[in-house]
Amino acid sequence: MAEPQNLNIQEENDIKKIAELIIKNYWLFIAGILLALGLTYFENWYSIPVYKISSSLLVKEETKKPGNNVTDYLNSTLFSVNQNFQNELWVLKSSPVIQQTIKNLDLVVTYLHKEGFRYHEVYKNSPFRIVYEPNHPQPINVRFQISFLNDVDFLLKTESGATTFYDFGKSEVVGHKDSWKFVKQGKVGDLIETPDLSFIVELDTTNKLIDKNAFQYGFIFNDIPSMVETYKKDFKFNVVDKLSTVVEISLKIENVRKGIDLVNELMLVSSSENLDRKNHLASVTVDYVDKQLNEISDSLSQTEDKLQSFRSANQLLNMNEQTSSISNQYIDLQNQVAALDARKKYYDYVSGYLSKNDNFSEMIVPSSIGIQDQILNSLTSQLIVAQAQKSNLVENNQGKNPLVQKLTIQIENIKKTISENIAASSKATSLSIDEMNKRINKIENAISRLPATQRRLGSIERKYRLNDAIYNYMLEKRAEAKITKASNLPDYVIVEPAQMQGTGPISPNKKRNYLIALFLGLAAPFGYLLVRSSLNVKVETQDDIERLTEAPVLGKIMHNRYKTNNVMFEYPKSNIAESFRALRTNLDFYVSGGHKKVIMVTSSIEGEGKSFIAQNIAMSYAQLGRRTILLDFDMRKRKIFFDETAESKEGLSSYLINKVTLSEIIIKSPHENLDYIHAGVLPPNPTELMALDITERLLVQLRQNYDYIILDTTPLAQVTDAYLLINHADVKIVVARYNYSVKNILGMVMKDMKQKNIDHVCIVLNDNRYNQDQYGYGYGYAGKPQKRRNFIFRNKKNIQQAARPKK
Repeated sequence: MAEPQNLNIQEENDIKKIAELIIKNYWLFIAGILLALGLTYFENWYSIPVYKISSSLLVKEETKKPGNNVTDYLNSTLFSVNQNFQNELWVLKSSPVIQQTIKNLDLVVTYLHKEGFRYHEVYKNSPFRIVYEPNHPQPINVRFQISFLNDVDFLLKTESGATTFYDFGKSEVVGHKDSWKFVKQGKVGDLIETPDLSFIVELDTTNKLIDKNAFQYGFIFNDIPSMVETYKKDFKFNVVDKLSTVVEISLKIENVRKGIDLVNELMLVSSSENLDRKNHLASVTVDYVDKQLNEISDSLSQTEDKLQSFRSANQLLNMNEQTSSISNQYIDLQNQVAALDARKKYYDYVSGYLSKNDNFSEMIVPSSIGIQDQILNSLTSQLIVAQAQKSNLVENNQGKNPLVQKLTIQIENIKKTISENIAASSKATSLSIDEMNKRINKIENAISRLPATQRRLGSIERKYRLNDAIYNYMLEKRAEAKITKASNLPDYVIVEPAQMQGTGPISPNKKRNYLIALFLGLAAPFGYLLVRSSLNVKVETQDDIERLTEAPVLGKIMHNRYKTNNVMFEYPKSNIAESFRALRTNLDFYVSGGHKKVIMVTSSIEGEGKSFIAQNIAMSYAQLGRRTILLDFDMRKRKIFFDETAESKEGLSSYLINKVTLSEIIIKSPHENLDYIHAGVLPPNPTELMALDITERLLVQLRQNYDYIILDTTPLAQVTDAYLLINHADVKIVVARYNYSVKNILGMVMKDMKQKNIDHVCIVLNDNRYNQDQYGYGYGYAGKPQKRRNFIFRNKKNIQQAARPKK
């Protein structure tokens, strides 16, 4: 049970130490809080409000399986069944979409209005407009300041460091200067042109100018690539639910109106591009069919004119039944040959396309021209989809994506398979054409036996019908492609248009900022104090001393705020005098026995206040009516206790060399019952003098005449003089000074004394700054003296136990 109790006591002590640390440095916490709140106030005031714009977009995914007709293929196969939601999400956030959005909204020029010390963006509410020359260099990311002198004249100026010049027509940087300055007075509507810029300032009559003759307005040219990168980071695309294909598009921006336009335009551009991609196949098919129609149209016109002319010249209206039957068979075979020839041309087209092109997005699928080859249709579809996915990844800077390499291999394999399939189909088609030509030759032989006029008429009609059949066939295919294109709808549906989230800006959040400031205002000083305390090598509290030694701390002398060392006499009712009385009482308890005692006062290093402690201890005993003498055994540094004139006489050093008698060096102090002996002339060998037997005889003689002998000695860590007097002292006081004594040195001194078995050693903490941590309560408790006495006598037992010699 003892161990948990000790832990609880330790925890209580730790909490007490933290509380004392906070109370002791309360001013630091107040300053930290005030500073943090002040900085937060200026931050909230200076920060430009940021709003959140949000919308939602539905990306449709089709589950319909591809059919065999052209309409099904165009509407479903390429852009629905193989459509991937993640791919569409990449398209939404791609650079081309954002770039087109910026161009549509004409965001190259940003207009500004000055309010106070800051410029705010004015979107679609500026009283002027900049019309720039796109094929001329313009300085980008430079703020022009413009002041309208009247309704016609204005003053334009700017000055910047490193400046880049951009050509918007070429979309490239065309120059750079380390510094650039421009000042110009111009007129509204006039061209302002230099080698570095070219634009016209026009007024917007719907908006009035404010604050003429002051630079209240400005504008900036923005390069599109930088804007694309900026908005690409600012736009956020979040999937609303894992089971849905609804995307939330959000944007944090300073201008609400601009943010709404950006989000709405982004959705419109995405929908438009999605529809263009869906219509791409139909458009390619229409273009191919139009080329074929142009070729056939001339032949058809020629044969039609020729047929009409021949009939008119020969006055022929109808052929006999035999001729009509043979002609019909002949035309039928010619139609079949035409279809096979169209197929052969397509195979040649595909073969040439695969060998000459790397991009297959423009490739025509077989079903679009009536070739119902499911294998070839499927392979072509796979090739176009793979090419589209690869192009999408490359356009979105995903060239190093492993999927790109995988798609490249897939495309090569599909190309090889299609080439093999085309070669086989082309060979089979050629055989079919040869077979049809043989049958046509037989019919032509039969036709050759007809009369010459009928034979010639049949030949003209056959050519006309063949061209007409092919022409009608192509017209039908073009109509199908156009119907498909007209019936296509984008896969993007705007669920919620862009709007501002909440009722105000999301940044700065003033309440949150003040709470953070309050926390930092408390945490920063607390962390600083903890770090300083952990890194501090100086003694600050009694706990620091107790960690270094087992010797008891008999007193804590408060900081001396008076301009004198003799505080016991000059300020007897002060708090510091009361702390000396508490120390005197504790010394009496510490060493019991007769009244005649020798008390040695020393320290670890110089400057810890041992002479101050020794002088006032002597005064405190003298005030009790005890005969007391103070000896200055520090013969390495002369000091003045009371009277400088009296202390110029012979002193202790002269006595130790038998130059004077004891009575000649004892000086009466200005206070009753207190005598003292000063060090005298500083000798060259103080250690050797104190080691003489005369030192012991001196102390024996003084014991006979005085009740208390106070020895002011040298620091233990610097010289060994004090060790020569230790055995003659009943009590050894080691003085430690608040925030001055070095822990390691004090610990070394106390460890050395323990190893030498020196008893009755105690510690006095001098210059203590923490008033509540005192043995004496000071004169402020004069009305309750019993409280101080109770505190002293309550510790009597502990002090006496510490004073007992160890067995």
